[in-house]
Amino acid sequence: MAEKLKQLFFRNWGLKASALLLALLVWAVVSGGERAYSEKTLKLPVEVLNVSQNIEVVNLRPEEVTVSLKGASKFVAAIAPESHAIKIDLKNIKESGKLNYFAEDYLDLAAGVQVVAVHPKMIEVFVEEFATREVPVRIQFRGRLPANLRLKSARAVPERVAILGYKSQVADVEAVDTEEVDLGAVSGSQSRRLALKQTPQILKFRDQRDVELQLEIEERGQKK
Repeated sequence: MAEKLKQLFFRNWGLKASALLLALLVWAVVSGGERAYSEKTLKLPVEVLNVSQNIEVVNLRPEEVTVSLKGASKFVAAIAPESHAIKIDLKNIKESGKLNYFAEDYLDLAAGVQVVAVHPKMIEVFVEEFATREVPVRIQFRGRLPANLRLKSARAVPERVAILGYKSQVADVEAVDTEEVDLGAVSGSQSRRLALKQTPQILKFRDQRDVELQLEIEERGQKK
């Protein structure tokens, strides 16, 4: 009996050994393949590049995108938010407007990585064009002159100033107001500096933030 078992075990032992090695090889390949495959979800920041000097990004939605990925483990593991930002190139954008971009089109991933899901799918970029406009200066008064005095003339120097702002807003600015002048405190002709009032529509004054006020006052009944 023992002899028969011995013969059965060693019969075609070469084929049996080959089959065992093949089974072990298949198992190793399948098991290794499973271990080399992974999935990952992370948030990637959105960045804008090459913004022209005549425009400004006033709103960016969203500022980060959630991305689910799968693929070879070594490639998926190498993806990090700080090195895989979604970069939107605005080098050809020169005018105000709302721009839409598909986030997936701007993912820079290795060939072995697939995108499972992207949220949100659309990136919205709002840009405003800068514009410069020259407008008149409007002197603001409060109160009244003493009864014996009369305002003969009031002049701002310069009479017009250049303002800078978003094109869609500065077009509606008709004039720039000065700080108020209290006529009740005026006793005669004078020159003084007046600050210009900056409104939300005016981002900045191009050349100056104040003007010279030239007041000419005369007494009532005085000969002209």
